[in-house]
Amino acid sequence: MMRFDPEYVQSWYDEYGDRESQRWSKSPAARMQYEIYIHHLRQRVSPGDRLLDCGCGPGTYARIAMELGARVTCLDLSSVQLAACRESAAGADDYVLGTITDLSRFADASFDICLALGGPLSYCFDQVGHAIRELFRVTRPGGVLGVSVMSLHGSLHHHLRGVLAVPLETNRRIVASGDLPREVSGNECHMFRVDELAALLTDAGLVDVELSASGFLVPAEGLDLPEIGSAEWEWLLEAELAASVESPGAGTHIIAWAKVPASRETIHADSVETKR
Repeated sequence: MMRFDPEYVQSWYDEYGDRESQRWSKSPAARMQYEIYIHHLRQRVSPGDRLLDCGCGPGTYARIAMELGARVTCLDLSSVQLAACRESAAGADDYVLGTITDLSRFADASFDICLALGGPLSYCFDQVGHAIRELFRVTRPGGVLGVSVMSLHGSLHHHLRGVLAVPLETNRRIVASGDLPREVSGNECHMFRVDELAALLTDAGLVDVELSASGFLVPAEGLDLPEIGSAEWEWLLEAELAASVESPGAGTHIIAWAKVPASRETIHADSVETKR
C-alpha cells in the first residue's frame, strides 16, 4: 500500500475548490447518492449529539447534521474546503484545520458520533488503521462511527470506459493493490474491497458493523429522475437502499456504520452485517 501524503491531499482539495460542493448535483446518480447519505444521517443523528465531521469538505454532511440538531465540529486538512464549510455550514461549534490521522487535540470519548464520509479514509493509505483507531478513541462508549470509502469494484464499473484506456499491466497492479496512483488519474487514493473495510473496523474494536453501497441502480447519465419527494422518487430511493445493502461493493463508495462497544474492552470480531 502507498504511503499517506497529507501535503498532496491538501493541495488536491485546495485546487479542487468549489467543484467539491457541486459534485452532488452533476448527475442523476450523484443526486441519488446525496439522498442516500441524508437518509443514513437521519437514521442516526439526534438533537444534542456531539458530532465530529472529519474531511468535512464544504460542509456537505455537517449542514445536514446541524439541521438535525447536532452540535458539530468540522475538520479538514484543506483550508479552501474549510473556508467553504464556514460559509455553507455556519454555526458549527468549531472549524479545525487538521487531518483524520491525528485527532490528538480531542480528548477520549469527546463525541457521540464521528463521521468520515465521502472518502477521507481512502487517502490515508498506510495510516488508515491508525485513523480508524483515532476515530474509535474520540467516540464515546456506545457511540457511532460512520465512514465511506472508495469502492474498488464499484469504481471499476462506474469508470470502466476510462479504465479500459489504461495499459493492462497498470490495471493489473491497481486491481491487485487497490491503490490508484496520481499519474493515472491525478486523484491518488486507495479503493477498498468490502471484506478489507470490514476487517479494519472490527480489528479496531468496533462492533455491529453495517455495510452498504452508496447506491448504484441509477446510471450516471441519460435518465430523468422522478421529482424528489414524489411517490415514484420514494420508491426509487427505497429500491436503491435495499440494493445497496445486498451489494455493498457495487457503488462508487462503500458506506459503513459501526459502534464503539459500551465497554471498550468488549470486542466482537464477527459482528459484521450488511444492513442499513
